[in-house]
Amino acid sequence: MSALAFTVRGLGFWAPGYPDLAAWRARPDTWPEGQAPPTEPAAPKAELLPPMMRRRTSLLTRMAAEVASQALRDGGLDPAAATLVYGSVYGEIRTTLDLLAALLVAGEPLSPTKFHNSVHNTAAGYVSIATGNRAGNAALSAGRSTVAMGLVECAALVAAGEGDVVLVIAEEPLPEPLAAGRRWDPFAAAFALSAPVSCDMPIRTCRLEHGPGDMLTEPRPVPAALAASPCAAALALIDALAAGAPARVALEPHLAVGWQCTLGAGA
Repeated sequence: MSALAFTVRGLGFWAPGYPDLAAWRARPDTWPEGQAPPTEPAAPKAELLPPMMRRRTSLLTRMAAEVASQALRDGGLDPAAATLVYGSVYGEIRTTLDLLAALLVAGEPLSPTKFHNSVHNTAAGYVSIATGNRAGNAALSAGRSTVAMGLVECAALVAAGEGDVVLVIAEEPLPEPLAAGRRWDPFAAAFALSAPVSCDMPIRTCRLEHGPGDMLTEPRPVPAALAASPCAAALALIDALAAGAPARVALEPHLAVGWQCTLGAGA
């Protein structure tokens, strides 16, 4: 199939201890024995959402709102006009499990707020309401291919002439009993995309294509608790974009043949 080309206009990032992309880029590549990565701030500001709205949202939604606002601001895009694509493997799974637990308690009514906060497009809906955005949004889940499928969706929208598109990837830890011993830290990343244009940062001109995962750029080391996330491919991508050097990033590193993103230098 033909490659999909686009320009990344803006970036956003949040994880515990890393409130923005600058903090994330400043992390060390190795940690001295016995020293753990930072954990504060433990919650994003999410100032894009009004205070009353923000109070009733989950960590996942607040992370998504925070990085979306960062990417929109970084790219100089209109929050009311950009299409939002939201990708998460498990979405609002904690809220969903709270609802299921309530069903087991005789006579306990289900919370209407938790019910409408349990859907997969919760974050996209809240951000759209807060910004007055009527451009449309989408929410998807594709297992460990969620980052790749989210970027394919965004690149296809850009190629179809839908204007600016923001991809938000957000994932939080699975609660028990679903976790079954698996553990990763929460994080969110956002990528503001537009049609291919000449810009001051040519490295952000990208090409998305499907094929063998060869000639890949070695990703920068990340803390183990984030590397374990099913959406960890977003970490390699945002690191490569922020580094400003030509790169080829695997979006499906678990597959021998999958989607890759080539940055700059002929992209």
